[in-house]
Amino acid sequence: MVSYDDAKVTVSTFINVENQETRIEKLHLETGQEKIRLSSWSGGAILSQPLVLSEAEFLELLHQAIHAGVLPRNFIGKLRERIEI
Repeated sequence: MVSYDDAKVTVSTFINVENQETRIEKLHLETGQEKIRLSSWSGGAILSQPLVLSEAEFLELLHQAIHAGVLPRNFIGKLRERIEI
């Protein structure tokens, strides 16, 4: 299992879901790679349980991520290309 403890969060945004922060973050790894992390937080600590969102919550998180710069503005276009919407 890969550890991301040394990764630097370069951009982050969140929505509140059931008294927890549901975050989407862009991580910069020491290798120079960038990764996207989806997670839930409570009291400043990451939760180890699965991230569970309604469709509306997931869409809001994606909306926030695009506007915050976690995901690129052309993300929706890339998504359409991949799944032929």
